[in-house]
Amino acid sequence: MTCTHFRAIIVGGGPVGLTAAHALSRAGVDFLLLERRPNMVVDAGSNLVLLPMALRTLYQLGLRSVLESVSSPLGTINRIDHHGRPLGDMKWFELDMENFGAHPRVISRHQLTKSLYEGLPSDAEPKMLPNKKVSGINKTSDGVLVNCADGTAYAGSIVIAADGAHSLIRDCMRNLALEADSLDVNDEKPFLTTYRALWIRFPTSISSGLQVGTTCETHGRNLATQLFAGEDTAVIGVYERLDKPTRERIRFTESDQDDLIERWGDLPLLQDGQLSLRHAYKAKMQSGLVSLEEGVVQHWSWDGRVVLAGDAAHKFTPSTAAGCNNGIIDVVALANELHSAIEQARASSQDPEASPTRLQLASAFQTYQDARYLAVTAGRKLAGNVTAMATWQTEVHKFLDRRVFSFQSLQRLMARHASSRIAQTPVFDFFDSEEHMAGKVPWSVPITPKVN
Repeated sequence: MTCTHFRAIIVGGGPVGLTAAHALSRAGVDFLLLERRPNMVVDAGSNLVLLPMALRTLYQLGLRSVLESVSSPLGTINRIDHHGRPLGDMKWFELDMENFGAHPRVISRHQLTKSLYEGLPSDAEPKMLPNKKVSGINKTSDGVLVNCADGTAYAGSIVIAADGAHSLIRDCMRNLALEADSLDVNDEKPFLTTYRALWIRFPTSISSGLQVGTTCETHGRNLATQLFAGEDTAVIGVYERLDKPTRERIRFTESDQDDLIERWGDLPLLQDGQLSLRHAYKAKMQSGLVSLEEGVVQHWSWDGRVVLAGDAAHKFTPSTAAGCNNGIIDVVALANELHSAIEQARASSQDPEASPTRLQLASAFQTYQDARYLAVTAGRKLAGNVTAMATWQTEVHKFLDRRVFSFQSLQRLMARHASSRIAQTPVFDFFDSEEHMAGKVPWSVPITPKVN
């Protein structure tokens, strides 16, 4: 089985995979999306915080009105220690608004995937295939063959791995590289886990201290929390340091969740002791306990046929909300390079149906990785440092957290330094749209305006 025209196969129907479906639809590139779950939209997983850089991308795709209707802007971050004593507020989100014209927004994973899925053009519907658990991939003479556990197989020119931190496609890519005696072989276990995270979603009605946009963190030795409140529900992330770091995958049970609550249940989540961790857990609507992997994969593609994006390529702790946001920007950079490679192949051959060669695709994928690698490496390091500081891993971390970072002047200085990097975030360069976000800091990469 081979592919008679250029087609991308996206593996994974989460936010990154669905953003890729939008991007390829806009680029006029044929694709299939394979999702292992029985439905494309499921009510599962923790809430997410969308930062200005990702919001700009999603607004460019025409999703502003729907996203703003199902998400809530976040404001001042109130910080307390394990005893409920104030550590000083953080104004990062207000500074985002000042610099870029948008507050970060909290949204449930369900609402984000629903908005992305329902926002796709009607002709994309037949290309979205749920209940397709990938079992392996094979290289063909002109592309790849993706095999599924139900016995079906799908031919494509390339595979885009958007299947998360425990990516099967990344494992398959490594095996293909080993079989080919390639020097570009990733580590079998590229991510290191130092923390685990319990996430809990619960109704805001359980505490009068939970208003729309409430943001509070509890910091202290070996454990920190982050709480974000939306319209009807709030979510809390509880980050606990493991006894020792590991590269092994850990599967937790509900009993493990109960044990964590037994250890830390009296911890305050809001100022003035208005809500404890135990109270939130008892009122839970959903919860889960997961490992917080960290790392950046060395090689993001193989032989012009397989390419990684999002958590398949890099994994952060959630303290800076950078994981999903960087995955969305990966799609922007990848789609731009892919569109350029296709257009160049068609222009040089004067064939409107021509496909890039394997070498041209390999070059495009390497350019994509080069464009993103420093940003995600720095982002992973920053997220890890923020988690270490919030959990007081050393006396230096504790001192900085308690005595230094609460100074508003320092926060403003750091935000100004970060803004120059954020302003360089790429946008889709192959279709016209409107600029929805503007603040004190101009974007280095402008959006091409629509021509009336």
